Amino acid sequence: MNTAKNYLSLGESFEEKGKYFKAERLYKKALRAVESQEPQDNEAFIDCLYNLGMVQAALDKNIDSIDNLERLLSHLSETRPHTDPDLLEVRATIEDLYPELSLKAVNS
Repeated sequence: MNTAKNYLSLGESFEEKGKYFKAERLYKKALRAVESQEPQDNEAFIDCLYNLGMVQAALDKNIDSIDNLERLLSHLSETRPHTDPDLLEVRATIEDLYPELSLKAVNS
């Protein structure tokens, strides 16, 4: 798990400096490291998906961003109550970043 945390930490430092491509690459490495561990309902897994989704949004990689944020939302929905602040924040973030998704859900 230290490997994933190291990648996460490095990714965050690059993201803070505006080096989003490097941050994205490190977040992907962190996610792969976390996914190789069991169970996946730890904070590192959540942080990886959130950070990766957000940096991809900054890079206008909308499909990848949506995939990762919705994966995070699905995970949180399965492991936490529907009133959990993290779950509500991720849902609000998706709606803020991609309002067209909310419109599709309402019009469906």
